[in-house]
Amino acid sequence: MYFVICVFMALCGLVTEILFTEMFHTWFKVVLAVGSSASAGYAIARGLRLVAKQTKWFASPALMTTFYIAWACVLVIVIIVTLILKARKKKAA
Repeated sequence: MYFVICVFMALCGLVTEILFTEMFHTWFKVVLAVGSSASAGYAIARGLRLVAKQTKWFASPALMTTFYIAWACVLVIVIIVTLILKARKKKAA
């Protein structure tokens, strides 16, 4: 259940940021991106832990360590996608 809630929160944050991008200040967009990335990272960590417990293929990873790694990966992906979209927008203009 935590997995679904975290994914929903991450999607809501990213959709809000996309829909109201013209209305928000830069610092608020950064807060939304970090919060959404943290929520998505936590969902990924919970999902990996759940898969590890159910399949017993490997030892269950520590939740916080997995969360930090997943959060950092999601944040880097969000930053890269943002830079790519900005570059495309400049080319089109």
